[in-house]
Amino acid sequence: MDAGGLTILLKEMERDCAVAHDAAQKAARRLREESPGHLEACAYELARFYNVVERMFQRLCEEFENHFEKRGDFHEKLIQRLALDLEGIRPAFIPKDQMADVRELKGFRHVMRRAYDLTLRADRPAELSRIAERLASEFPVWCADFGKRVRKEQGWD
Repeated sequence: MDAGGLTILLKEMERDCAVAHDAAQKAARRLREESPGHLEACAYELARFYNVVERMFQRLCEEFENHFEKRGDFHEKLIQRLALDLEGIRPAFIPKDQMADVRELKGFRHVMRRAYDLTLRADRPAELSRIAERLASEFPVWCADFGKRVRKEQGWD
């Protein structure tokens, strides 16, 4: 990757962070509404949150590693891969101490995508909404730190 490619990637990730932040805020708002369907509306926003996050993760792998095979447990492998510091390729993106929270949101999105007959418990979307809001506030920091580390490793500082 060259400096121009990194600039483009970071701008795309900035946009992804904005969408994730919007989804996290809407999930929290839907949760507070306490109207018919509010839990389902919150769940939709949480799934949307993880969709954009996973797309950001895919983009990182594609740009630095040129590919990422979508087979088997692709979603879990993506998280594991982005927590790795790949010397000479790219630094880690996901802090190891944040992997569990990212997995929680991935798991919930999985349930929501495949749910046929599901009754949501109010405590679960509430817990996940708090996680999403916290991660949404941290993602811009992760992106900035990632960009700085790539620039430093490449000698572009």
